[in-house]
Amino acid sequence: MRSRLARALGHRRSLGVAGALALVALLAAGLVRSIEPDAVATFEVRPGRFVREVEALGTLKAVKATPVIVPLESGRAQKVAFLAKDGAHLKAGETVVEFDPYDAQKEAADGQADLTAARAKIDKAKAEGVKNERSLGLDRDVAKEELDRAQTYELTDEGLFSRHQIIESQLDRELFSARADVAGRKLEASGKLSSAERALGEIDAGKAKLKVDIAEKGLRSLRIAAPHDGLLVLERNWRGETPFVGDTLWPGQKIAELPDLSQLEAKVFVLEADGAGLKAGLPARLAIEGRPGEEHEATVAKVEPLAKTRDWQSPVKYFEATLSLARTDPAFMKPGQKIRAVVRLEEADGVIAIPR
Repeated sequence: MRSRLARALGHRRSLGVAGALALVALLAAGLVRSIEPDAVATFEVRPGRFVREVEALGTLKAVKATPVIVPLESGRAQKVAFLAKDGAHLKAGETVVEFDPYDAQKEAADGQADLTAARAKIDKAKAEGVKNERSLGLDRDVAKEELDRAQTYELTDEGLFSRHQIIESQLDRELFSARADVAGRKLEASGKLSSAERALGEIDAGKAKLKVDIAEKGLRSLRIAAPHDGLLVLERNWRGETPFVGDTLWPGQKIAELPDLSQLEAKVFVLEADGAGLKAGLPARLAIEGRPGEEHEATVAKVEPLAKTRDWQSPVKYFEATLSLARTDPAFMKPGQKIRAVVRLEEADGVIAIPR
């Protein structure tokens, strides 16, 4: 037992000696330097110019643009059958979007069938009204003639006729009077019923005609042409996607725009954490992606008051700002181009500052 303990202590001593020798060798070689108390990193501070800038990413867009929207006259959602390419140069009158005519044609055919059925219902109500009017009018006239005859030949002289005959004559007169009254009421009710049925038919016909009119307007608005020459820029949704063939669009929905390329501006986004001091009137410079080494002067024209998320999957918020370009060159500046902007938030002379 003692021999084992002695061997272990001897092994540890040999390791300690080896470590000390190795440290001495490293110090001799200059690989390990002793830390002196005065070797502390320093930075000379002196008054100078202080500049605080923030970076923003965004895209170019036109200040003025002609929107292309789904016609309100269609009155319903429509499916895209043809759509011009994003960024295409269109001439006035060329097709921007064309919708599938199936739904409109089906709606027009259904409306026409309903209109035909409503008109047939009206004609039937008119024919039945005329028929009932003649039949009930004849019953009323016969009842009146019988009443007149009963009143003319009413037996009242008790000296000439028996009591039984006098009572029978009075009953006949009352019966014919009731028949005439009932026939007149039936004729009047039949006329009102016929008028009501015709009115219902007219209502159904009006509904069917409205349906046909809407379908015909939809058929006339299946094609949307470019109002003037220009570059087509398709509208993007909150996911950054453009409309596509087979997509369903609603009346009044914006499809695209034809921008005026003579004057562009930039829409950029600044992180909420870096947006302190961001306001209209600040100077900025921007560079267009794909054209390195070029910078263009701009000015902050507008800043949204509230920070918002750009992607529903990310909670990060940004301030949206609009930069007004000092000069627009349509030769290489196009709407939709990605840009990287730097906004100068503040600057001052004679400021003492240290690196972050």
